[in-house]
Amino acid sequence: MTGLKDVSPSVLGHVRTIVTLAVLALLLALGVSRGLNAVSEPFPESADPPICVDEDLTAGDILRPAQLTVNVLNAGERTGLAGVTIEDLQAQGFARGSISNLTGEDVASVEIWSPQGRTPAVRLVAGYLTGKVDVVERGSSSDGITVVVGDKFPGVRAGKEQIVLKTDVTVCSPADLG
Repeated sequence: MTGLKDVSPSVLGHVRTIVTLAVLALLLALGVSRGLNAVSEPFPESADPPICVDEDLTAGDILRPAQLTVNVLNAGERTGLAGVTIEDLQAQGFARGSISNLTGEDVASVEIWSPQGRTPAVRLVAGYLTGKVDVVERGSSSDGITVVVGDKFPGVRAGKEQIVLKTDVTVCSPADLG
């Protein structure tokens, strides 16, 4: 039986080199495999920041236009009506939400869509809208208060600068205020 003493040092050196190269090749293969897996994974979706965040207010707090994000949908044929309306509401202190055209809805003058009905936030916004304002209990695809204007909408007017809350409410405030 031959022992390691009988193996020449140069053969041991070659064996050590082969083992070292094999371990390094294995580590390289693992590194390449992990790298390819990491590179081939899809990038995480970039999330748009929210236009508003929920803010809890309690009875006795003051609600101001700057605490409310308003979206405007144009359900009429008047070009640019949503843009003009949102600019006028911004001039009154409301935070700008989204604007869009809306087809398939029959709105003559103006509606406010709110899943909770006539909330204090809805009443504050309604005070800035001229004409008969209908509040419709329904949601919207955007967060905040949704105002839907039609061709007969007369426009925006000055309203109350603030209201004192009689109950606890949650409003969708601009994200930078939240």
